[in-house]
Order: sequence, then C-alpha cells, then structure tokens
Amino acid sequence: MMRHRSLLVPASLILLGVAGACDRTPDYVLKKKQMVDLLTDIHKAEGVVDLNRTRYGSDSMRKVMKQSVLLRHGVTQEQFDTSMVWYGHNIEKYIEVYDDVIARLESEVAEVDADQGGARVDMAVVGDSADAWPESRMHRYFYGQPDAMVRFNLRRDENWETGDIYTWRFYKSNMQSPLYYAIAAQYTDGTSDYMTGTTTGQGWSEIVMQIDTARTAQNVYGFATVSPAPGEAAYIDSIALVRTRFSPDHYDRASVRTYTPGRE
Repeated sequence: MMRHRSLLVPASLILLGVAGACDRTPDYVLKKKQMVDLLTDIHKAEGVVDLNRTRYGSDSMRKVMKQSVLLRHGVTQEQFDTSMVWYGHNIEKYIEVYDDVIARLESEVAEVDADQGGARVDMAVVGDSADAWPESRMHRYFYGQPDAMVRFNLRRDENWETGDIYTWRFYKSNMQSPLYYAIAAQYTDGTSDYMTGTTTGQGWSEIVMQIDTARTAQNVYGFATVSPAPGEAAYIDSIALVRTRFSPDHYDRASVRTYTPGRE
C-alpha cells in the first residue's frame, strides 16, 4: 500500500507539469480568464458610457471609467496594454479570448431580456437620446469568412422624429485592412440619403448621419465590411447607434448625398 502511495506523488506532479506546460502565456501577460473577465467588464462599462453620453461625453470621463474597471481587477494600464500587444501578436489566443468575451456578453444580454420579458430593445429606443443598435455589440472579421459584413435596418416607429441624428460608433481592434461602411435613410417620398466612406487603423470610428428635417424617414440602414488579408483576424466592438434629437446648432449634412429615383 505504501508503494502505491509513493507512486501517486510523482504522478500528480507530472500532471501538474503537463497542465502548466499547456499555458504558454508569459508571466508578464494576463492569463486568458483574467483577460476575459477584464474585457467583459470594460465593454459593459463602455456600454454605460454610450447610453449616458451627456454625463460621459468627454474623453477624460471615459478614461476615468476605464481606469475604475482596471483598478477593480487589480490591473495597471501598463499590464493591460502589454497584454493586449501580446494577444494581438498571438492571433489564435486573441480569438479565443474574444470568443469567450462575446459569449459572456451575449449570455448576460439574453438573461436581461428574459428577466424583462423581452422589453430591453423596446426600452432602448425610447427617449431623446438612446442607443438603437439592434444587433450584437461585437463582430469578428477573419480571412476566408463567408460573410464579413455587419448590417442593420431600423424601421420607423412612434419614437422617430424628423431631423433625428444617428451616430454609429464602434472600436476597431487588430485591424490591418480598411473597413468600408455605408449608412442610409429612406424617405416616404421615395428619395434616399446616404453616406459612404473608409476607415483604417485601430481605435474608435464615428459616423454621423443627419436626417433631413423636411422629409419623413421610414427606415435607416447600413453596413460595415472588411476584406481581411491572409492571417488577419480583426474585431469591431462596443458597437452603438445612438439617436439624438434635432438641434439647429448641430445641423450638418455636408457629407450626405441624396438619391432621387429617375434622376441621374
């Protein structure tokens, strides 16, 4: 019996060694579970910011919000930045982390929907400033993806007003290829307004669509697409489509083009 016990000790040590060998994350980098927990909370905090843009409108307030999340997790800005760089250079690990973050966030959203009887989306589009984004908050683009496109289509409801402003906002991560976007509004008279463009690099992108005050919009729709290079795996996250009311001080349609059927 004593002989069997002596064999158990080295066997358990071997198992521990194998488990440790499977994790090749350097000591100076946050482990996968730490990254998933931290990024999940960061994206939730950013969602609060997007829904309270009057209170958190400045970059300094956004930084304070992010720093509070890092502090709660016991992580410094330097540790977070270093870890993001490492995961950005180890795409497979990066994808694993964000797949878990997306699954976690979508699970929490589903729980909220269930608790509120599916009322979350209806509540989100009520009020003078609201996030009307109807789809997932994150999207992954990777080489060989059959459908590398984010789409949305909002139809008019009782909360719409003429002259509404739609601000489409998202954060780009690990993106090497250009992202092409279009956002459009279709009016009851058959005409349409649209904006197209390209954005590159990392960080925030913001597209502002001003609805015409003289026409009645019946739907607002758009898409964002990327053609990733071989080996590229990029994300956009914290996606929001914030609707605000008409303001004569901020009425700007310089980038908006109009299409009228039957005209060249």
